[in-house]
Amino acid sequence: MDERIGDYPDLDQLGAEVSVELFPESFTVRWDLCGATADFFASYFSQMPSCGADDDATQAEVENAISYVLNEAVENAVKFQAGGTITVKVGMYEDSLVFVVSNWILGTAADALRPRLHELVEGDAHELLLARVEANAANPEAGVSGLGFLTMITDYDARLGWRILAPDGAGERVHFHTMARLPIFRT
Repeated sequence: MDERIGDYPDLDQLGAEVSVELFPESFTVRWDLCGATADFFASYFSQMPSCGADDDATQAEVENAISYVLNEAVENAVKFQAGGTITVKVGMYEDSLVFVVSNWILGTAADALRPRLHELVEGDAHELLLARVEANAANPEAGVSGLGFLTMITDYDARLGWRILAPDGAGERVHFHTMARLPIFRT
């Protein structure tokens, strides 16, 4: 099975690509490590002239956008991971800075996520965000905020996509790829 949801083009080659692989089975991946990983990529790419940073204020905005979007994607990978590694890849593609975070999750988790992912890419992000904020306020004990991806779309104009692969021999797990594209690359 090879399923794509949302904006997930073939990314055969990214320009100026940087990647890192996390090994949660070898050491505990803490939430602050997710932020440190995102901050590293944000610092690296926000200093590239092609990422749109003309001055200090713009560079800070670009760095904040990269850090927020990537931190959310890495935290989701850590939260849902079911063994194996987590790969974080960032590079330039067309007019965007592209983040791809890949991890292994249970097939049942992927099945539960599919309708929510389709809702994200097919619905109005601003309306969905308002509905999610109201639902969270009405039931703060629910334990699922659901705000990360919506904030990526509404605040940072991110285009999101997911790829779900079920390779032979993977058992109950699927390889789950989350991709976010930020329109900050300048030619």
